[in-house]
Amino acid sequence: MTAHEELRPVDPTTLEELEPLAEADAAEIADAVAMVAAASASTWPRDHRRRAEVLHAWAALIDAESDDLARDLVHETGKPVTEAHLEVAGGIDALRFNAGLARMPLGRAGSLHDGTEAHLVRQPVGPTVFITPWNWPVLLLLRDLAPAFAAGVTALIKPAPQTTHITQRVIALGHRAGVPPEVLVCVPGGPEVGSTLVRHPDTAAVAITGSTAAGQAVLRDAAETMTRPLLELGGKASMLVLPDGDLETALAAAARAAIITSGQMCMACTRVLVSADQHAAAEKLLAQALQNTAPADPRAPRAALGPLISATAMEKVTGYLDMARRDARLVTGGEQVHPDGLPGYFLTPALVTDVAVTSPLVQEDIFGPMLMLETYNTDDDALELANATSFGLAAAVWSRDLGKAIGAARQLKAGTVWVNGYNRSYSEMPSGGMGMSGLGRTRGLEGLEQFTELKFIHLPL
Repeated sequence: MTAHEELRPVDPTTLEELEPLAEADAAEIADAVAMVAAASASTWPRDHRRRAEVLHAWAALIDAESDDLARDLVHETGKPVTEAHLEVAGGIDALRFNAGLARMPLGRAGSLHDGTEAHLVRQPVGPTVFITPWNWPVLLLLRDLAPAFAAGVTALIKPAPQTTHITQRVIALGHRAGVPPEVLVCVPGGPEVGSTLVRHPDTAAVAITGSTAAGQAVLRDAAETMTRPLLELGGKASMLVLPDGDLETALAAAARAAIITSGQMCMACTRVLVSADQHAAAEKLLAQALQNTAPADPRAPRAALGPLISATAMEKVTGYLDMARRDARLVTGGEQVHPDGLPGYFLTPALVTDVAVTSPLVQEDIFGPMLMLETYNTDDDALELANATSFGLAAAVWSRDLGKAIGAARQLKAGTVWVNGYNRSYSEMPSGGMGMSGLGRTRGLEGLEQFTELKFIHLPL
């Protein structure tokens, strides 16, 4: 690793360079790990009340600076300012919910058949590496870090280079709230920095939100030292509208969910499945909804769709658009535009239909504002199609018959399934993926337990 390589993030809207920053070198990485490992033996893991108070204080400081943080998010991610405010609010909620969990005694005890006692104790897993993405950097940091702190771990944060500044600002607020500097350390850099942290013998666990390829790389690194992985990875979320479902309401929700973060979000809706006799009506409704959502300056209060993050992202998505024109039918969208003369990589949302389920358009994580409209003939066909990819992060099913909807939800291979809705996440409820969408669960009590080791202690009486 070369010393102090410079990272140069760019505003996705204006393409202006943001403040450059230095990548951590090998010595700085070693020092950071040593500091966080030593802090695992401090009072931090044992002082439940202190951790709860700190999480509450951190939430309050973020709340006080939420407008400024939202503006920073827009500059670094290109997301609409309304979405940025929702992200900050979600991070605050994660801190407040997990502040309560920090006070909860974990484990259980009981008598065994021979008259002895068994104690099952949950202890902090130890120094944990958090590798965070650029698309929701505040929420996804705190979604994982808050339950980890409730459990009592110490943390090394390796943010995406594009959003290192906003991540450092949130961490600084954590230090102001009372998180000891040696408990929470930011280590900037690219993938090599993350790999070095995960492979270090003194780190015990890693949590990453990112692409499936990034998760596979982390899993390979984690295998060297049996570092425990929590992986929330790519998705290909589908919305299944059964014949009796509210087609108009469902498709309006699908259109909104397809463009969240310009489609650059793992739970974005990418596929809509309708019965064959509803195809024409569905195509008309979706096309109209997407045509009514024009890319705009994300700093504007009413903007709903901002730019893609980079030229690389635009090249990837336009490659899939070319495939759609060639191998399927591009109904609408897929045009590069420049609202208000802005130079960023803006793309009108695309609707694609007449696409084979085996096509890369259906099977691969495009990560852009593209929505596939597919058809089925029977309910069994619908479930088979919905489960036909290697991903399993999220799905939705729409039906006026709740029994039928719940039955379908149980058969959908996804870690989260919404019935008659979409994209509703809660700090109280665990989330995570099946298949190529990841391992483990975050959020909820299960999210806290993810950052603990379970120990059996036997007591003879």
